[in-house]
Amino acid sequence: MQLILEESEKQLSFEELEEFSKYFDKEIPLSFINFYIKFNGGYPPENGEHNFFLLGGFNPIKYGDLTIEDIYANLIDEFSNLKYMIPFAYDEGGNCFLLSLKDKNYGEIYIWLMDEKELVLVSESFDCFINKLSQDY
Repeated sequence: MQLILEESEKQLSFEELEEFSKYFDKEIPLSFINFYIKFNGGYPPENGEHNFFLLGGFNPIKYGDLTIEDIYANLIDEFSNLKYMIPFAYDEGGNCFLLSLKDKNYGEIYIWLMDEKELVLVSESFDCFINKLSQDY
């Protein structure tokens, strides 16, 4: 099955996605960009089945109450080691899923455990992350 998100924010234009990429001053994986062309944040459907990552939802770019840009600014203000890591989603406990744009682990997905202040690898790529989620829906 394919992952479909509900309650996405306003669809992004090509120019808005370019502006977003410049915000991080690094190349963003195409799979991430393609996903955000389809869904600008949102929530997986409530189906009562297993949710492997305990995913709460995806954060939107530019539009909405809690954008990726705002979360990123707050995170790197407090935790400089999270620079070049895009906070794109969150779990049911409020922890952030991050896409690394760093050279040493480019494209890998981590979860930032807020209470422990610890990064844990959860997926080798954004595609693998989405594919694992898609199996749950």
